[in-house]
Amino acid sequence: MKQSDLLNKLGLGADGVVLPTGLARVKNEPVRVYNGFLQSIMHYGYVDLKDRLNAGDALTMERDLDNAYDFFAVGVFWKGVKIGYLPSTENIVIANLLDSGVSMHAYIGQIDQQANPQHALSVAIFTDIVVALPAISSKFAPKQPEMRKVYQSA
Repeated sequence: MKQSDLLNKLGLGADGVVLPTGLARVKNEPVRVYNGFLQSIMHYGYVDLKDRLNAGDALTMERDLDNAYDFFAVGVFWKGVKIGYLPSTENIVIANLLDSGVSMHAYIGQIDQQANPQHALSVAIFTDIVVALPAISSKFAPKQPEMRKVYQSA
């Protein structure tokens, strides 16, 4: 990448500098990206594990790149045992996030042992995003414009 391209992407190009004001801190905020049921649980360990599974248990997810039926297949595991897949109608975003290396956390949502297997085991998936917070002393700071553009002199 050329230096001029990098400077333009950073807002430091020939047009000037864009200076944000009022943002002094950030925090990680968990965001739920999926809340739904697993599919194919009867083909995997659910029948043998259902008495040991608990709501809130941590799960792991892995892309199943060799899946002949679903290009975006995401397998879900409890303590290393596959317990199902994310539904093929809802897995594209999660698969792309996993492929991009985005960190996600999955947990068992609800377990209903009396329900139809399609609705017996739900999962909640979260990822962290960075949220900008106002400066601690912004209440006492002098009023400033939200964004200002500083032009370079010619």
